[in-house]
Amino acid sequence: MECNKGVRTGGIAGVGGFSFTPAGLPLMAFRIGHVSEQIEAGFKRKVECEIPAIAMGDPAQVVAGWKAGDSIKAAGFLARKSQHSQQLVLHLNRIELIERG
Repeated sequence: MECNKGVRTGGIAGVGGFSFTPAGLPLMAFRIGHVSEQIEAGFKRKVECEIPAIAMGDPAQVVAGWKAGDSIKAAGFLARKSQHSQQLVLHLNRIELIERG
């Protein structure tokens, strides 16, 4: 079972500040809101969530001009927020703007 890659569509729910990593890479933190209908055990289920996400390098520079409410399509992987945290964060490799909010 592969569970650390995926493409997500949703809206930017909140944007953090633009910063740099200790290695000098551009970093943008934000939250992706997602709403969809999925089939589980033969029944429709409404799914709503907010996912913390980060973009580093070139994707961070692209995201820097976007605002809450913009619709996006993003692909990346899940990883722990830090060595000392079990919270998951979506690390984005690709991100594109679908529509301005």
